[in-house]
Order: sequence, then structure tokens, then C-alpha cells
Amino acid sequence: MTWLARTAAGETPFARVFGLRPELYARYRDFDELFWRSRPVAPALLDLCRLRMAQILGCPARPRSDAGVGAAQWAALEGWRKDDSFAPVERACLHLAEKFLLDPHGVGDEDAAAVTLHLGDAGMVALVEALALFDGFLRFGAILGAEADGGERV
Repeated sequence: MTWLARTAAGETPFARVFGLRPELYARYRDFDELFWRSRPVAPALLDLCRLRMAQILGCPARPRSDAGVGAAQWAALEGWRKDDSFAPVERACLHLAEKFLLDPHGVGDEDAAAVTLHLGDAGMVALVEALALFDGFLRFGAILGAEADGGERV
């Protein structure tokens, strides 16, 4: 529950808080949707990264219904480094997502090369853009007491 005295109309806490700035909320939703619709990076891969970032930040999250992350993979996500069910591309992207969140200056050429090997240059840029969006808006929701509940595109 948000600590704000006033909220806008909306189905979720995130929508009610961000809805106080409807012109920005609409642009955010349009920008966010580009990552899931244009698919330079597979939606399931994006969602794994978003979910892992939410875990690290202590934000509630569950897989997007339209992304394709299975229940077993979601359950194993916290221990992904020790779980052989994660593919090399997932491992490279999850490693980058964690470093992006915890030590952005520590992201090096090897980290970028591991992702670029699987996604190409354009995919690498798209992934980093998505990570920035996830990081910013997971924190936005946490700070304003309006964390997404998993049904939202954060």
C-alpha cells in the first residue's frame, strides 16, 4: 500500500500511483510495451531478468502470463547459477542483469561479449535498455510503496 495521500484511478497500486502523472504513465506503458512486442530479445528471457532483479531488490513479482517463463524455472531462479536447466543465453543475460543492478561499473567486455554472442549487438542494446527500465521502475514502485504485483509490465 502506498504512503501517498492521493492516488489516481487504476487496478493496481502501481497504476494508481503512476496514474497521478497520466501523461508520463501513458508514455511509460508505450515504451515498456516495445520490449515485449518488438522482440529483439525473447519475452521469456526479458522476464527472467526482470524477475531476478525483483528478487534481488526484494520486490514482489511473478512471471508475466504472456512471456513464457515456466513454473519450474521461476522456482529455480534464485539459484540459477547452480541449476543446469538454464541455457547458456539465459545464464549470460542473468549474469549481466545482476551486475547491472549491483555493480554497473563492474560490467566488463567479457560480460557484454557473452550476451552479444547470443543476442547480437542490437539484442545487447535492447537488453540493457530493458534492464534500465526494470531497475528504474522496480525501484520507483518500491520507493513509492506501489510495487507491481506481477500483472504489470514492470
